[in-house]
Amino acid sequence: MSTPPAPPGNLQTSSQSENQKGLNALGMVHSGIKTSQEEVRTTMGSLMDAYGGQDGGAFQRLLTDWSSQVDIITKNINEMMQKLQETGTLQRNLQNQTTDSIQVSSRSNDVFASLVK
Repeated sequence: MSTPPAPPGNLQTSSQSENQKGLNALGMVHSGIKTSQEEVRTTMGSLMDAYGGQDGGAFQRLLTDWSSQVDIITKNINEMMQKLQETGTLQRNLQNQTTDSIQVSSRSNDVFASLVK
């Protein structure tokens, strides 16, 4: 079963809405990841004081590597959010340009109609 196409005039609004939903979802994911990363760093600091030797060093490297990977993920999420914001701006600008063009065309039609009367 396929989804029926959106009625004319609603597609741009729907796209803007979906864009905003994506941006909101990425924002929540980013926030959750950063919170978890801070919790791990806090735990890592506490454990490092009590956990020494080769095992402690290996554990610290593991958590440091994990934290570096989280930094890459959050950087990528930030880039995705930036792209969605740029897309939203472009969508709004395009919608405004389209509306302006329609209004100009309508005025032209009014002028033409008054000439043929």
